[in-house]
This record gives sequence, C-alpha cells and structure tokens, in this order.
Amino acid sequence: MTRYFSLLRIFLTNSLQLEMEYRINLVMDAVNALLSFAAGLLVLYAIFDHADAIGGWSFPQALSLLGVFMILEGFIEFFLYPNFNRLPDYIRKGDMDFMLLKPVSSQFLVSFRYIRLWKLPELATGVFLLGYAMTVLDTLSVATLALTLVLLASAAAIVYSIWCMLTTTAFWLIKVDNLPELFYSLFTAGRFPVSAFPPWARFFLTFILPIAFATTVPASAAAGRLDGGMAAGSVLVAVFALLLSHGLWRLAVASYTSASS
Repeated sequence: MTRYFSLLRIFLTNSLQLEMEYRINLVMDAVNALLSFAAGLLVLYAIFDHADAIGGWSFPQALSLLGVFMILEGFIEFFLYPNFNRLPDYIRKGDMDFMLLKPVSSQFLVSFRYIRLWKLPELATGVFLLGYAMTVLDTLSVATLALTLVLLASAAAIVYSIWCMLTTTAFWLIKVDNLPELFYSLFTAGRFPVSAFPPWARFFLTFILPIAFATTVPASAAAGRLDGGMAAGSVLVAVFALLLSHGLWRLAVASYTSASS
C-alpha cells in the first residue's frame, strides 16, 4: 500500500510539472467552472420560479445536489478522462505491454497515471456550493459531514467502476470512445433528484445505471433527508462495482494479445 501512495505522489508531482507549462489552462478552467456553476443555478432558478420543489426537494436541498454533481463532474475531469481516454491507444499501439511489465497493478497505473490539475476549480466550486447549502439547511455537523464524505467516496467509486468497465471493453472492441461519452450524457441526469423522474426512469437510474447512488444519496445525507437503507445500499453498490470492475479488468488482461506480437 505504501508503494501505491508513493506512486500517487510521484504522479501528482509529474502532473504538476506538466501542467505548469500551460498555466493559462488553470485560468480557463476556473472560468469554465464558474460558467458551469452559473448555468446550473440558472436552471434551478428557472425551475423554482414555477414550482416550490423538485421531486420533494426544496431549493437549498437542490443546491446541495448540484454541489455533489459538480464534485463528481470534477472527479471525472480530474482523474477519469485523462487516464481512461488513453487506454484504447495503449492497446492499439502495444504500449499496454509496458504497463503489464511493471511490478504494480496495471489497473492502478492506467487509472491514476495522469492527473488533470487544472480541473481543481470545478472541484472547489462544488465543495463550496455543498458547504453553503449545508450551512443554509443547518445540517453542517461533524456527523453529517462524515456521513456525506463516506457517501461521496462511495459515489466516486461507483462512477470510477462504471467508467473503468466501459473503457475496459477496448481490449475486445478497440474503439470504444462513445461508450464513456454515452454514460456521461446519462450522468447529467444526476443534477436532479431521482424522485423528480417518472417511475421507469427512477428504476433505471437506481438499479440499472446507479446514478442515484452517486448523486442523490450523498446529497440526501448533506441535506438531512437520508434514508438509512439507501446509505447502506450506496456503500454496497460501490463495493460490488469495484469488485466487478477489477474482475473484468483481470479477464481483459488475460485475453490481451500484444499489438507488437
């Protein structure tokens, strides 16, 4: 485990050195984060101008959900995009061979080798918005914060696992760029509470593609309206998804044939 933390530190240092060559990107992403934040607020204001609640969620509660969504969106841009987008090229060009020769998990190397540090403003904006919503709702306590952090970690694990499994299919399909993009398009539904959707959509977003566990459940904890069963379900889904993604990765690596052979 110590080796992996050391590698993460090295990856972070290398990424920081690379990103400092393009400092304007940090400014641009800060602007993009503010624009995304403003756009999300405008949508909420437009909805609440004609309704008192969305799926039973008040405006401050909906703000907490937007904050959770922005945190996870930042996580996707921070880790998942810069790493998994490279996997099809690794396989096609034979660079995957070098990953498999390293004395650490190849899944770990592919998942965390690159860190897009200029996406920090988006993460920070989401954290600020979530903290503000919890302050307004008067739910900002040590216990609530701890529970929210645990469920955010579970949410990140769920999103990571789904993204990993979709990209892992590149070992067989080679060209899979559209699959993560399709998931991301569906993930945007997480801006709104799952209770706001019709029954068939709620079922799909909870049990087929567990976006509700990734967004609505952590936001429910922050807003003080969490159901204990959903909290436990979120952790269980995260564990199951991680195990499933690792199993699929091992199966894919076992079937991998070097492009140079």
